[in-house]
Amino acid sequence: MSAARAGRASLLTPVGRGAVAVVAAEGDEAFLAIDASFVAANGRTIQGQRADRIVFGHWISGVHREEVIVLRGADDSVEIHCHGGVAAAERILTALAEAGCAVESWGERLDRTAGSTIEAEAAAALAHATTRRTAAILLNQRGGALRREVDRIRDEIAENRLESASSKLDALLASAPLGFHLTAPWQVAIAGRPNVGKSSLINALVGYQRAIVFDQPGTTRDVLTAETAIDGWPVRLADAAGIRETDDALEAEGVVRARRQLAQADLALWVLDGSELVGDPLQAAQREWLNATGEAADSSRVLVVVNKADLLAPDSRRTASDNVRFVSALTREGLPELISRVGQMLVPTLPTDEAVPFTRRQIELLAAAAGSLAVGKHVDASEALAQL
Repeated sequence: MSAARAGRASLLTPVGRGAVAVVAAEGDEAFLAIDASFVAANGRTIQGQRADRIVFGHWISGVHREEVIVLRGADDSVEIHCHGGVAAAERILTALAEAGCAVESWGERLDRTAGSTIEAEAAAALAHATTRRTAAILLNQRGGALRREVDRIRDEIAENRLESASSKLDALLASAPLGFHLTAPWQVAIAGRPNVGKSSLINALVGYQRAIVFDQPGTTRDVLTAETAIDGWPVRLADAAGIRETDDALEAEGVVRARRQLAQADLALWVLDGSELVGDPLQAAQREWLNATGEAADSSRVLVVVNKADLLAPDSRRTASDNVRFVSALTREGLPELISRVGQMLVPTLPTDEAVPFTRRQIELLAAAAGSLAVGKHVDASEALAQL
């Protein structure tokens, strides 16, 4: 074992019910406590175990005997995997504390062991990533992608290569919307006139009956939400009330909330009833959008969805616009194409292994650096980047 280190222990998994709990420990006191309580199936002490090898055994604490799996890391840290819940993990933490280990939260451990603030933020953000795609991007930042890019920009400022530094800062800031949504879902509102099939569409998109479907206009009175993943990106779908003028006070409140949802959404799917469609669907949707919101539709954040396409003749499903998709929530016809287009509109430029800022703190410091660089304050720009 390496030079003496203070003993520390922390619970890495959330408190409460679960299949497995994980306790991390390090330091001389931790090794002594583990050797006093852990009986490995191979008969060796923890110090005698090979690094990075999983060992089965029992943790004995008084009359309690707990099956555990122990992993000794190459850095003389130890992970103890026990049954989930509270009791088993607490007994292990108590034994470590009685041996002199300081018990710390997983967040405190993360702050202490992370290589830099960015890496610590990435590790914390990973706990909130809900898809493999977003987790992979955060893992790149945990591995130093953003840190290396910031260091390159600082070097370029020091070498007076200001145009290149400014270009790199602009590229980082352009990826900020994507970075924010690595841990928070994109907001996609499904809207349109009453009874065009919005509830059926959201059920089809999420794969189960989230919304109650009824053929009477005005059935949906509130904004219903469901979370899913589209092309690997986390998405929260909002099924809003049908937008129309009404004397019904309850329905009118639903319309107000629907309009608010549209204003806050990253993308809106404006649904038309294909069985009633006359003329160009894009023009029809633009008219309805204008009547509903009082402003022209932004083509970058509004996608027209013609539902009930199974009731249309094939030659009626033609349009020159890439912002129109024909689907049938009933037969699922056209859903793959719709899902693909939603993903393209949410994330037009796909990230590779590049740097992506993902916290408000990072974005604000990058913006401050870009602003300082634009007015010739090179020292201020470098100091802002140093805070990252």
